[in-house]
Amino acid sequence: MRIPGCRLQAGVGVAGVCVAAGLVLAALVAAAWSGEAAAPAQPKPAPAKAPAAGPDDIIFVDDGAEGLPAGQGGANPFGTAPAAERRDAVPGYVELSTGLKVPGRIYTTRAARVKVYNLQREIYEFVPVPALKSIETAIEWERMDKEWRFKEAGNPEKVYSGREYPVRKVAYTLVLRNDHRITGHILGAPLYAEHNGKVERFILHDRDKGPMGSTLQDLHYVRRVEFGAEAYNRAVAELKAKAEAAAKSGGAGGPTPAKK
Repeated sequence: MRIPGCRLQAGVGVAGVCVAAGLVLAALVAAAWSGEAAAPAQPKPAPAKAPAAGPDDIIFVDDGAEGLPAGQGGANPFGTAPAAERRDAVPGYVELSTGLKVPGRIYTTRAARVKVYNLQREIYEFVPVPALKSIETAIEWERMDKEWRFKEAGNPEKVYSGREYPVRKVAYTLVLRNDHRITGHILGAPLYAEHNGKVERFILHDRDKGPMGSTLQDLHYVRRVEFGAEAYNRAVAELKAKAEAAAKSGGAGGPTPAKK
C-alpha cells in the first residue's frame, strides 16, 4: 500500500522516508474516530402503548403440554389429562338430534382450533373453543341413497342391489362471544365433553352417511352446542330431573307382588 505524501528515494529505506507521513495519517484517523465516539447518541422512541381491551375483545388461553406452561415444550394432541387440567376447556353441553343433552367441560384436540370454511368469505377460519358462545346445525339436504354394484367383473354395467343408506349434509353457524357469526362447513372437528370423570366424543363434519339398511332417523348428529356455566347447569338439572322421573315411573310400574 502506498501512503499519500510518501515517495521512495535512492539509498533510503521505506520506513525512514515515510515515518512522518505515517504519523500524520495515524493522527487523522484517531481524530476522526474520537469525533464519532463523542457524537451524542440519538434517543430511542418510546414504545407505543397497547390499547386497552374493550368489552367485546376475545381473550383465550392456549393449553400447553402436560406439566409445562403454555408455549413451552411440544404439545401432545393425544394427551390424556382430564378436562379439569385443560385450561382451554369450557363448561357447556352438546345436544344431539335425539334431544339428549350431554353436559360437561368441552374442549377439542390439544393445541388445535375448530377449522371452518366460511361460505360467505370463501376462506378457512380457525376458531378456539374458549372464543365460542354456541354452535348451531342446519340441514342443507338429506336423502336415502341406493346401493349400486357392478353386474359382473369387467362389465361397466351397474345394478341396484335393493338396499339403501342415509346421507346428510349440514352447515354450522358458529357464534362467538362477541356475537360475530360464521356460517360454513366443518370437515371433521372432534369435541369432547367431560362430566363426572366420563368423557364423550362427538365429531362435527359437514357430510355423514349411515350403515346400509338404516334410516335417516338412525343417523344422529350434533344439533347444537352451547357454552357457558349457565348452559352447563341447565343441562345438568334437566338430566337430574329425567333421572328422577324415570326412577319414579320405574318404581310405580314395577311388578306387583303375588297374592298369598
